Amino acid sequence: MTRMIGPEWRTEIEQMLPGAVTQMQADARTFFDTDVPALLSWRFDAEDARHIDCPVLHIGGRESGPWFTEVRALILTWFPHAEDVLLAGADHSLVLTHAPEIAGVIADFLYRHTLPTRGS
Repeated sequence: MTRMIGPEWRTEIEQMLPGAVTQMQADARTFFDTDVPALLSWRFDAEDARHIDCPVLHIGGRESGPWFTEVRALILTWFPHAEDVLLAGADHSLVLTHAPEIAGVIADFLYRHTLPTRGS
């Protein structure tokens, strides 16, 4: 978390979401022992991406760091028509620090890409 958010991440996260640091520490072992190996073994590549024809939205933070910059570039390569939103001043904790902006972006995206209802 220090590499993704910064050295004061515990204080910052705790201010935004009390109890989150304790929960994150409790969940860390599951994350590293189960989630990370599962993610690393998951196969999804450009060929798989070509089969996705629904609208795609990428929301990221301008301050998220180089790994997330690479992920963004990959997503935009695989989905050249994806909508791309980068939030100024946002890092990896953007859902906590920029919730209203994210909600607005998602609401607008969903409004413009409303799926037909069954029977329409």
